[in-house]
Amino acid sequence: EYWFKVRAVNANGASAYTASVFATPVGTTPTATPTPTTTPTPTPTSGPGTRVGTDHSVALYKTNPSAQVGKAKTITVDGVASEWTSDMIIAQGVANDDPRSFRGTHEGPVYDPYALYGSWDDTNLYLMWQFTNVTDVVDPAQNYPISDNGKPYQANIPQALAFDVNSRGGDGIVTADEKGVWGMRYDFANSEVDHLLMFSSKPNVGEPAVFALNASNEFDYAPANVTAFTKAGVSFAYGNGFVGSQLMGVKKNGYEGYTPADLTNPANFVDLLQQGHSKAQDTIYEMKIPLTALGINRSYLEANGIGVMLISTFGESAIGSLPYDPTTLDNATKPYTADSSTSAEKEDYDSFTAKFASLGK
Repeated sequence: EYWFKVRAVNANGASAYTASVFATPVGTTPTATPTPTTTPTPTPTSGPGTRVGTDHSVALYKTNPSAQVGKAKTITVDGVASEWTSDMIIAQGVANDDPRSFRGTHEGPVYDPYALYGSWDDTNLYLMWQFTNVTDVVDPAQNYPISDNGKPYQANIPQALAFDVNSRGGDGIVTADEKGVWGMRYDFANSEVDHLLMFSSKPNVGEPAVFALNASNEFDYAPANVTAFTKAGVSFAYGNGFVGSQLMGVKKNGYEGYTPADLTNPANFVDLLQQGHSKAQDTIYEMKIPLTALGINRSYLEANGIGVMLISTFGESAIGSLPYDPTTLDNATKPYTADSSTSAEKEDYDSFTAKFASLGK
């Protein structure tokens, strides 16, 4: 599977490159796994206060539920989630919808994003996201992910936060190598991304950084366009536990015939806390981002709002996002090349079409 860009060249010069095009070699075309999705609708041009893309809310998936856009509140980023409340949720997912749920429940760590929260004050933006790990009730025979090996912070795995802050935007591809930042196998079909925060699920490793667009509306690794978290003032922490009174998911696994299509029917969902799930299996992450790192202030945020998406990977390809996007499950039931007992979603190429969650307005 490949991405490529093309341009026309003649004696008068060369045109600009097209948007990224995705192709699969003849004879290897995958059959897409049915995933919960909605009919795409025309989208407006990206700009301050305007979110572009498709709202893939279906069944229990929600983007800006009840029109919530977070709220003004200062958060202490310490891995304790007690300051976050349900009215701060800007994207709602479900439990047990990461690719391993459909093929490979024995695998860990578990990156199953459940809810994304947001707040702000005069100087900072604050985000919190909830990871769930409900292996203990959907497939209790799998001891490995139920142990500490299931915790997201046990492995050095790339994660990302994508932002739509202003009227500029790109598709997320680094032209020099035709892959995403850090070699990720995903792009943004709506070309709305103007800032990317790249970091590991394991704090204090690697070189986490804020990436901004260059003059050509592309991402690169030039020092002028990349700011380390330490210099930008970005910090994050993790903690164990679950925030909320209900934890909704489908109580099945791939060995029992569970497929992404089951996620489209609200009747399939149950409160997994009532099924005996232990909240100790779950994990939260909190992050503080100075508004200056995104080139804005509080007045701008509250007048226009910004868009945000959380993306989880297992090393290369996206395996989950908030807001939900069906591209993270389109190959979930297919075998991974290096280990057929696990999901090909870890290695496929994804193109995000989901409308980002609005924060601030």
